[in-house]
Amino acid sequence: MSAPDARNFMPQPFVPDLHQHTSRKQRRRVAKLAALNLAIALLLCALVYFVLSSSKQMVADQTRAIAENLAAIAKLNIESELGRIDAVLTATAEEIQRMQAAGIDDDQVFLDVLASRMPLVPGAEALRLSDAKGQVRWGNDIALSAPANIADRPFFQRAMSSPQASTLVTRPIRSRISGHWVIALLRPIRPNGQFSGVLYASIAVSHFEGLFSRYELGEKDAVSLRNTAMQLIARRSPGSASQGEVGEVIVSPEMRTAIRDKSSGGVYFSRAALDQVDRTTAYRAVDGWPFVVYAGLNNARFLQPWWQQALLVSSLAALCWLLVALASLAALRSSARQAGVLAALAEQTRQTQALLRVAADGIHIMNRHGRLVEMSDSFAEMLHSTRDRLLGRHVSTWDVNQDEEKINAWLAKIAPGDKQRVEVQHRRDDGAVIDVELQMRVAEIAGELMIFASGRDITQVKRLLHEQTAMLESDLVGMVRVENQTIGWRNQAFERLFGYEPGELADKPLRVLYADDETYHQASEQAASMLRESAQHRVELRMRRRTGEDIWIAVSGVRMSRSQTFWMAVDITALKQTHARLAHAASHDLLTGLPNRLSMRYRLQQSLMAAESEGGALAVCYMDLDGFKAINDRLGHEAGDLLLVEVARRVNAVLRPGDAAFRVGGDEFVLALAPSSLAQWRQLLDRLLVCIAQPIDLNRGPPASVGVTIGVAVSRSSGSDVESLLDRADEIMLRGKRSGKRQVWWG
Repeated sequence: MSAPDARNFMPQPFVPDLHQHTSRKQRRRVAKLAALNLAIALLLCALVYFVLSSSKQMVADQTRAIAENLAAIAKLNIESELGRIDAVLTATAEEIQRMQAAGIDDDQVFLDVLASRMPLVPGAEALRLSDAKGQVRWGNDIALSAPANIADRPFFQRAMSSPQASTLVTRPIRSRISGHWVIALLRPIRPNGQFSGVLYASIAVSHFEGLFSRYELGEKDAVSLRNTAMQLIARRSPGSASQGEVGEVIVSPEMRTAIRDKSSGGVYFSRAALDQVDRTTAYRAVDGWPFVVYAGLNNARFLQPWWQQALLVSSLAALCWLLVALASLAALRSSARQAGVLAALAEQTRQTQALLRVAADGIHIMNRHGRLVEMSDSFAEMLHSTRDRLLGRHVSTWDVNQDEEKINAWLAKIAPGDKQRVEVQHRRDDGAVIDVELQMRVAEIAGELMIFASGRDITQVKRLLHEQTAMLESDLVGMVRVENQTIGWRNQAFERLFGYEPGELADKPLRVLYADDETYHQASEQAASMLRESAQHRVELRMRRRTGEDIWIAVSGVRMSRSQTFWMAVDITALKQTHARLAHAASHDLLTGLPNRLSMRYRLQQSLMAAESEGGALAVCYMDLDGFKAINDRLGHEAGDLLLVEVARRVNAVLRPGDAAFRVGGDEFVLALAPSSLAQWRQLLDRLLVCIAQPIDLNRGPPASVGVTIGVAVSRSSGSDVESLLDRADEIMLRGKRSGKRQVWWG
């Protein structure tokens, strides 16, 4: 926007009647005054243009800085959300792949795994798993009688053909189960390298709208999330005529040009295609994800104070020029007062120049005693006051940090030409305190010192800077800058994460955070290689606290220069431990702690292969308790559970290091005896019969006792398989029960 044209608000220069002044001296005087009026008009126009253009540039710079800070904060929030989802998907996919590779195909096990991970996925509408044909068989809200099929979805085809086991992201789609708009994050499942299905999390677009609602947006400001194809995913704009439809691509030419020229981030100015609002928009690409965050500020809202200032400055300039013209008229009418008029004119010109030189959002003038003698309307609005209430007041009545005595002491030392730029705090008439950037200049007007000041409200800028600082000093996420493998800046969360006191890690080598040299060198080489190929590197590392305790850390880093990197670190030790507990619970009996039926076949197959490779044989024993049902019915299930736990303990006490025991259900157990002689097997099983038959104290009356019937099937030198061995051992045990209990029967 150009500066206002002085011709639009200034009267024409005064020209005296030449017919009444015919003398050559008078004509020269008229010519000089006319030239002086013109020069002053041009000077005022130049000053107005300079002041307003400088002020407008300051407003534009402030708007741009706020938009960039808002976009940066939104980008970090989105990256944090997606990073947490990615970590849960990765861990869940790896667990499912291991279970499928082990031959586990139990629907309930998969449903339990997905249900336990669902609360860990922020904003997730669903966490589901499909088979290789696209049937969504496992997850929440699944109708098992008529499961949904996603085989025709493009993201399923892409996951099936993708050679990498990495997280993929879809365009915005409607869920066939819930009917809501979602984006899906998915990982292909490839146990043993073979595609077996897709694990995906459906994230409702309303989740991102909820994230944006936390930001303090002004009228018609806008924050939105789009993918790299510019499809709208989520948007929030208070007071906007249109919020846009999910998936649509309605953007301005300026947005397309900015993204084309610099896709990683930047700033552009345009009229939004969705709601026709002029905005200053900053955008940032979400590192590692196909998304871009846009933060747009309503230009009209930020320029409103500037328009008020422009009106005030222009009016003051017009008034000054009018005073000059009237002074010229008085000079022509009274030659005797010509010298005085010229002096007043020069004095008025200096006063006008001083006023316009410091013009900004809130212009105000104080006398030598600190009393307010003139102000702009914007200054009164900034203090939520009026001209009538402010005129004549002392500076100390609104300055928060200086009392009247200190201000008067400063006023006693000022001299013409002094200038100062400071940040102060002003108290508005409603009691609120605001931060103000204050520029002051001292000038002498008609023998009296005057202080010309211009104040700008920077409360919002300082709040944004405070929020940015608070984000960097997060108590949850550790952050550190590393230069040449040496720790530089870090927040307290990072030091606390590794058990160090504040400042203790300054200038320490990065090696102190690793358990050993091998892990340190391997992690450093991997990070350097990944950062050379991409902008961001994510990895999970085993590191060490100051106390020597090992911890698991999820780190995400970016390269800042050739020698500097910036890292964010989160403690995932609890997540790793939970993962281990879930894996153990899926493969072990909860009551006795013995491996269960799910892991039995895999471990028997491994033992059988090991025995055959060594030329030996494996003994598979099917064991059933005698008399257990009577005790369970008579004393109750709690006593029965105590008896089973004690039997499992006695079995483990008798077995050798190479042997294994499994609980397959009820009072039935399976034993796998490592290769040895038949005599040694018989001795071991005889000891087991005697050990189990010993009385067991169940805390309910006299001790109870049970027996055991064992059927033994021995593998052949070659050609045996696990299923046939189990079937033979079970059959031998059943025949033995009919022939005589509490014995070992051999097949």
